[in-house]
Amino acid sequence: MDSPSGPRANTVHGDVYGRLLQARDIHSVTIGAGERPAPPPGADVVLDPPRPAVAVRGREGLVGDLLAEMRAGTDVPHVLTGPGGFGKTTVAAELAQRARAEGRTVFWVRPGGVAASMIEVAVELGGSRREAEEVRATRHLAMRWVWRHLDGAPRPWLLVIDNADRPEELDPEHRPGDQLGWMRASPGGFVVVTTRVDDPAQWAPARLHRVGPLEAGAAASALADHAAPEGAAGAGELAERLGRVPLALALAGRILATHRVLFPDARALLARLEEGVERLDELAAPFVTGPDADRRLLSGVWDLSLRLVAEREPYARPLLQVLSVLGPDAVPVPLRRLPPAELASGPLEGLDDVRLARTINTLLVHGLVTLGGHGGETSLRSHPLVSETIRAGIGDSAVTDVVSRLLRRRPDNDFTLEASAYAALAGVLTRLHHARHPAVVQASVGRFRVAMLLGGREEAERSLALLAETARAALGGTHPEALRARHAWADALRALDRWEEAGRVYDSVHRDRRDRLGPDHPDTLSSLHQVALIAGLRGDLEASEQGFHAVLAAHGGREEEPTAVSALQNLSSIRMLRGDTGAAWEGFLRVREIRGRLLGEDHPDTLEADYYLAGAAAERGEHALAAEMFDRFARSRAEAVGEDGPMVAEARARAERAREAAGA
Repeated sequence: MDSPSGPRANTVHGDVYGRLLQARDIHSVTIGAGERPAPPPGADVVLDPPRPAVAVRGREGLVGDLLAEMRAGTDVPHVLTGPGGFGKTTVAAELAQRARAEGRTVFWVRPGGVAASMIEVAVELGGSRREAEEVRATRHLAMRWVWRHLDGAPRPWLLVIDNADRPEELDPEHRPGDQLGWMRASPGGFVVVTTRVDDPAQWAPARLHRVGPLEAGAAASALADHAAPEGAAGAGELAERLGRVPLALALAGRILATHRVLFPDARALLARLEEGVERLDELAAPFVTGPDADRRLLSGVWDLSLRLVAEREPYARPLLQVLSVLGPDAVPVPLRRLPPAELASGPLEGLDDVRLARTINTLLVHGLVTLGGHGGETSLRSHPLVSETIRAGIGDSAVTDVVSRLLRRRPDNDFTLEASAYAALAGVLTRLHHARHPAVVQASVGRFRVAMLLGGREEAERSLALLAETARAALGGTHPEALRARHAWADALRALDRWEEAGRVYDSVHRDRRDRLGPDHPDTLSSLHQVALIAGLRGDLEASEQGFHAVLAAHGGREEEPTAVSALQNLSSIRMLRGDTGAAWEGFLRVREIRGRLLGEDHPDTLEADYYLAGAAAERGEHALAAEMFDRFARSRAEAVGEDGPMVAEARARAERAREAAGA
C-alpha cells in the first residue's frame, strides 16, 4: 500500500486468482458474505480392509516379499493374479494387517465403486469435501486431484484395489499399466491390485505375483484351521482331493466343524466326495450367502478331480476347456451347440457321437458339469469357478479354434450364450497372444455385435468405433479383421438410425473388400448388401433394388446363402412398399421356408421372417392372421432378448393394431 504522501493508488504483485478491486478512499465498509451451502455428503463406500479370520497359511514368502517392497518403496504397482478362490484377497488382507501394525494408513477399494472410493480416500487424506464434489463428475480432473493428495500424504499408506477383474474400471481409455488412471505408483505409499486378469500386457510394467495352490503341508494346516480339532484326521488327503485351493479348503473345514455327526473326520468327507464333486457345493451352500454366493462355491477348482477324469477319458480335459469358454459364468450350453463333426479337430480329433456321450457322462459323474433343461432342451452347465479355473489353464490356440468354429456355426441363435462366450474367448486369446491380435479382434467384434442385438446399441457403437480404430492402427486398414470391425461398427450406426454415417462406412468397407478380397467374396457381398440397404432406408428404392439384385446375381442363384436370403427378404420389402403385396408375400414365404429349413423354427432369423410375413398379412387385409403372427414373434423375441429387447414392443403394438383392424 502506498504511503499517505505518495500517489493514491494500489499496487499488486504476483498472480491474482478471482476478482481484484482497486479503490481510492474507502470509509466504513463492511463486507458480509452469505453462508455457502454445505456440500452434499460423500459416497457411502467402505475403505476398511477385511480381516483374516484364521492364520494365512503358505503365503509367508509372498507376504514377506510384498512387505519388503513396501518398506523399500517401489516405482511400480504390484498386481496379484490368479483364478478365483486361490487367495489373492487373503494375501492382500494379511499385508494390510501388517501395514497397519507398522503405522501405515490402509485404504481398501472394492470393485464397482473404484472412482467413488478413490475420491473418499483423498477426502480422508485432507482433501476438501467441496472440491471432491466439484471434481467427481470429471474423471481426469478427479484422478489428478486424488493422486495429488495421495502423493503428498503426510504419512505412508497402503492402497489395495481388490478384485479388479474389469481393467476398464481402472481406466476406460488406457491400459492400467500405463498408470494414467486409478492404478499408479506413488512416492506416498504402496499400491497392490488383485485381479483374475492374468495378462502381463495389461499390467506392465507393474510387478505381477501369480497366486497358485498351496503347498501340501500348508494346505493341510489351512483346512485344519477351519475344522474342529478332532476332524483334522486325514486333512492332508482331503486337501489333495480339493486341489489345495484355499477357498475350497475353508469350505471343507467349515463343513467338518458343523456336521460332526455326518463327518467325524476329513476322511469321512473325502469318502462322500467320491460320489461326485458337486457334493461339496451342496454341503457348503448354507454357509455361503449374499448376491455373489454362486461365485464362492468351488466345485470347479479341484484340479485333482479334473486330472482323475482325464485319466479315464482322454477327451475330458479338452472338452471341459471348450465348455469353459463356450459356457462361462454358468451359462447353459445346449447339446445342439456341440456337434461332434464340428468338435472333432485339434485336441478333440477322432471324437464321435459315442465318445462324446461317454466323455460328457464322465464329467457329469465327477460333478464337473451338470445336466439340466434350459428353454425346453438339454443343456450342460459348468460351475463359474470351474470354467474360470480351466480357462486360466488353456495354453494354446487349439481349443480356441474349436470354440471359434462352434460360434460361427449358425450364429445369432443363443444371444446370452454367444455374448458370454465371445467375451471369454477374447480374454483367453488376449492372454495367449495380445490385445490387437486378429483373432482377438474377431472375437471382440462378435462380442459387441451380440451386445447390440441384445439392445445395448449405444454402448456397442462406442465399443465398435474404438475397436475399428484400434484394429486399423494395429493391422492396417484393409486387413480382413479390421474390415470386419468397421463393418460391424456401421451395423451399430445403422441400428441407431445414423444412416448417413453408416452409409459412408459401408461404402468404404465395400470398396476396400472389393479391392482386397475380390467382388464375389462373401464379405464383399455382405457389405454390398448393406450399401443397398442404406439406400433403401434413405428412400432411394431404385438404387436399393439394383444393389440387392446384384447380390443375388453374384451368388449365381444360390438363394440359400445367408446374404442372398437377406437380399431376397429386402427385395420383398421393396415390392410391398410399391404396393405389390402378392409378390411380397411370396418372397417372404420363400425366405421363411429357407430359414426354417436351414436354421430351425426357433432361430431369430426365422422369427424375423415371420415378422415380415405378419406385416405382409396386414397389408393384404388378413388382420387376424397378422395379429397372431405378431404376438408369436413378440413372445419368442422376448424369450431371446428380454421384454425390453429390440422389436418386442413394436411387434406388440402392431399386433394390437391388427386386432383393432380385425374387429372393425
